[in-house]
Amino acid sequence: MNLIIVIPAFNEEKIIKESVLRVHHYLKQNITQSTWQIIIADNKSTDLTSYIAKSLEQDYQHIKYLFVEEKGKGIAIKKAWQKFDADIYCFMDADLATDLSSLPPLVDAINQGGYDMAVGSRFMKGSQVKRSLLRKLFSFGYFVATRIIVKTKIKDLPCGFKAVNKKVVDHILPQVQNNEWFFDSELVLLAEQKNYKIKEVPVKWSEPVNRISRVQPLALSWSYFKNLRQLKKRLKNR
Repeated sequence: MNLIIVIPAFNEEKIIKESVLRVHHYLKQNITQSTWQIIIADNKSTDLTSYIAKSLEQDYQHIKYLFVEEKGKGIAIKKAWQKFDADIYCFMDADLATDLSSLPPLVDAINQGGYDMAVGSRFMKGSQVKRSLLRKLFSFGYFVATRIIVKTKIKDLPCGFKAVNKKVVDHILPQVQNNEWFFDSELVLLAEQKNYKIKEVPVKWSEPVNRISRVQPLALSWSYFKNLRQLKKRLKNR
């Protein structure tokens, strides 16, 4: 099995080295029956992210650096998945808010379970989540909105911890239009609409401490709502 893990990064000079090396160490210790690579998808950073990522690429054969000219988390993941060939494609956020212990079940769902997609979920039984009350409220609100607007069965669309097989990359990924935060929600919803097999995996998730989030909850929530409405229209016209 050939596994690719993409870590999208925009101005992550403070954490990118530690995060990537944590993933590298975990894979060496726990994903021993597979060939794997870590792809740092530099999303047009203006700080030292590119310098640090290129140094990691020189020092570790399993780490690759990819510069993505366009801004947006979604386009960074999309470009990396399309550039590198693999059996299973994953991505995770650079802050590693999702504990890496959830990675083997994510990969096994596709490699052994026959699923096309596996998504980390903070709403599944067995998940452990630590976050502020405000983040909980917005997350629950999005959960309700997705059930009402697009009637999805997936509990946690935006969790930044997902894996897909090559079929999804070849056939669903090119249909994803959003290049930013809504990217992974759209990816899952398009796959669900086409009856791809999707597995939800409970995760341990902790809101990063001592780190200023770039996410503006109100603006992001409104953006998600608009994107859900637009996607609903697209799905109706299929």
